[in-house]
Amino acid sequence: MGSEEIALIGIGCGSFLIPLGLTLVAGLRRSKMALAVMTFFWAGFTVLMFYQLSITGGWDALLYVLLLLFFSAPAAVGGLIGGLVGWSRADQAQPIEATPAVLASGVDEKGSSA
Repeated sequence: MGSEEIALIGIGCGSFLIPLGLTLVAGLRRSKMALAVMTFFWAGFTVLMFYQLSITGGWDALLYVLLLLFFSAPAAVGGLIGGLVGWSRADQAQPIEATPAVLASGVDEKGSSA
């Protein structure tokens, strides 16, 4: 395998794993703003590539097709999977908070009795 093939595989894997990790963390924190910003950047990049693809002809369009295949598509799949998994596991990652009634009964915030 040549260095060009390794670079294409690396770009594809990197553009899948980076959004996967970022949206997983944003989903675990239930940060709607972070997820919306990442979605906005991905959609803007994809629309820009399709626009450039529509106005470019011949072999020059190959660059935009490759960017859509090896950057935009894996980023979309990684972002979607990371966001969904993070959001669904956010409830499991949240510690149980004590209510004021429990705190008044002699249990402090750390869970030990007074």
